[in-house]
Amino acid sequence: MYRLLGTASIVLMTAGAAFAGPGELIPDKVMDFGTTPKGAILVHYFRFTNTTKQTIHVGTPRVSCGCVTATMSKHEIAPGETAAVVAYMDTRRIPTPNITKTVTVYVPFVSPMVEEVALRVQTVTRDDLMMSPDTLAFGTVTKGEGGKLSTKVTFMSDPNWTLQEAVSSGGFVKTEFKEVSRQGSMVTYDVTAMLDKSCPVGNWTSTITLGTSNAAVTKLRLPVTVNVVAPVAVSPENIAFGELAVGASAEQKIVIQSGAGTPFKILEVRGGDEQLKLSVDNQDMAAQHTIIVAANPTAPGGFTRQVEIVTDNKMHPTVIVPITAKVVGK
Repeated sequence: MYRLLGTASIVLMTAGAAFAGPGELIPDKVMDFGTTPKGAILVHYFRFTNTTKQTIHVGTPRVSCGCVTATMSKHEIAPGETAAVVAYMDTRRIPTPNITKTVTVYVPFVSPMVEEVALRVQTVTRDDLMMSPDTLAFGTVTKGEGGKLSTKVTFMSDPNWTLQEAVSSGGFVKTEFKEVSRQGSMVTYDVTAMLDKSCPVGNWTSTITLGTSNAAVTKLRLPVTVNVVAPVAVSPENIAFGELAVGASAEQKIVIQSGAGTPFKILEVRGGDEQLKLSVDNQDMAAQHTIIVAANPTAPGGFTRQVEIVTDNKMHPTVIVPITAKVVGK
């Protein structure tokens, strides 16, 4: 599931407040995509969190027009979990351009309370507007790399048309634009999104809003998506052996892998001793390695260790994994 790029949205229910119904859980029930080029596939996540104390069951959404399809990210949402109604709007199936097309998505909550919640998506499609591509999708990016993507925005029915601003909704995306060509009534701009190297790990979305000089297309929306992965990811992030008897051995594994699938080498593993033996399955270059952690306690009381895994990955050369055990007598 995607998060907002550079922002965090948290919905809190007032303690002790009466729960009015499922419709209360979805804070934003309308998505206006604004003016969009004919042919674009528009996507929006209506996110909500189950702030009740019961599991919520949601059926399959239905829609008021065939140009929209809707699905649930999950149909059973436990207390504290977050889900989303995902709406896809296919502008190729909107027959009439230059007018606002509004579609209702009906979401059936079936238990513990029965209620159908109405959501709305809308847009104005234009045949004289083109964006190529219509989404800036960075794909998978290793944390610390950053990136840059561009699209061409063309308006074909105003010789005096200009782009006046490009504003990103996410703090980790900066924008710039420049005029590329002006031929008769056709005007083209390059719009560029620059992903900051400090963008955290996660699936992120952002929106670039373009302000223009034409009253019919004052605002244009350009989605930005990216999946930022760690240069090296470790699982689990810590190991707790729990209760061990003196002289009793136990074994666990640490899996360390490249976030982008790039092969790397483990140079050294530090932190072992007579009670904790460490071994690596592979000394060669690989996208994934396994470290065997074998505990063999020799005295009661327990121990705490910091295992240090040294790699040749320049962006994340060292990984620390805490290890604990409680040791009791035989």
